[in-house]
Amino acid sequence: MDWLIVKTFLTMILIVGLMFALLIVARKYFYGKPHFVNENMKVLAAMNLQPKKAIYLVKVFNKALLVGVSDNAIASLGEITDSEVLQKLDAAGEKRRGKGFAEILKGFSQR
Repeated sequence: MDWLIVKTFLTMILIVGLMFALLIVARKYFYGKPHFVNENMKVLAAMNLQPKKAIYLVKVFNKALLVGVSDNAIASLGEITDSEVLQKLDAAGEKRRGKGFAEILKGFSQR
C-alpha cells in the first residue's frame, strides 16, 4: 500500500516535470524572437492610450507611419516621407532606448 502511494507521487512529479520541460521548449521556439528579422520594417515607438488602444510609429522602407491600433481596428493617422526627418528618427532610435513615445513626439514637435 505504501509503495503504491510513493509510485503515484513519483509518477505525478514526472508528469509535472515533463509539462514544465515542454513549456520551456515551447517558449524558446514559439514565443522567443520572431523567425524573421526585416530591417525594412520596424516599430520606432509605441504609446499605450487605454488598455486596448495604442499609437505606433512604424518605419516601412523609406516612410514612417503613425498608426492607431484598437482591439477591432487599425488606422493610419499620418505619414512621414521626408528623408531628413527619417534620418533623425533613425538617429533618435539609437539613442532613445528606454524613452517613452510621448517624449519622442514632444522632441519632434518642438523643432
